[in-house]
Amino acid sequence: MVSPDQFDPLTYWTLWITAAAMGVGTIILYIKGRDMDTEEGREHAVVSIFIPAIAATMYLAMALGFGVSRISLVGGQDQLVFWGRYADWVITTPLLLLDLALFAGADRETIGTLLGLDVLMIMTGFFAASSAQPVNRYLWWAVSSGAFVVILYAIFAKLPKFASAYGDERARSFGNLRNLLAVLWFVYPLLWLVGTEGASVVPLGVETVGYAVLDVTAKVVFGYALLSSVGSLAPRRREAETGAGVTADD
Repeated sequence: MVSPDQFDPLTYWTLWITAAAMGVGTIILYIKGRDMDTEEGREHAVVSIFIPAIAATMYLAMALGFGVSRISLVGGQDQLVFWGRYADWVITTPLLLLDLALFAGADRETIGTLLGLDVLMIMTGFFAASSAQPVNRYLWWAVSSGAFVVILYAIFAKLPKFASAYGDERARSFGNLRNLLAVLWFVYPLLWLVGTEGASVVPLGVETVGYAVLDVTAKVVFGYALLSSVGSLAPRRREAETGAGVTADD
């Protein structure tokens, strides 16, 4: 635990503002989710609501100094590690992929593979941030980035095939959601490289603002866009077929 007094003002207030923004985002997605009148919609609403709710909790922990620790690097410098950020990501990023994969109608094997890769990506990223040796930091970053590349392959090469099976409109909506998430996620490892955990090109306050903007967009904006897409589309085929079957039996 680190005293919040040790944060610069930009870092301190960004953490508090983002915790509040995630809380508001949770309420917005809850209200949006109440409009979902299909099983698929309610399924997505539950996943989407928990994502910013968990993020709000972790940002609050970091703002209070609980989700932060200090390590000593090989050169003798002190390094703040915002482990609350990784605790957030190791839960919320798999949920984001789950949301996207469910929207595409992916099978369990594909979903399980994506979730496993995501946990590997975040855990090795945490190892990178927690390493005292610079060479180890960049080694773990490379491993984490490798897992990310495989995730990108899966969501660009495999998931579209599932989405296409449910019609062109769903395939187009999936493509838009996937592209939004992929662009946002692509910025994370780059920000890590130039931030305090990497080359320290940008100061802690700017780094914190960058992660906050990415997090709010990926968790709240993406969640709202996904729920809006689900609400505007016809139910997935198997749900529609189930409904048709009941009507026929009646």
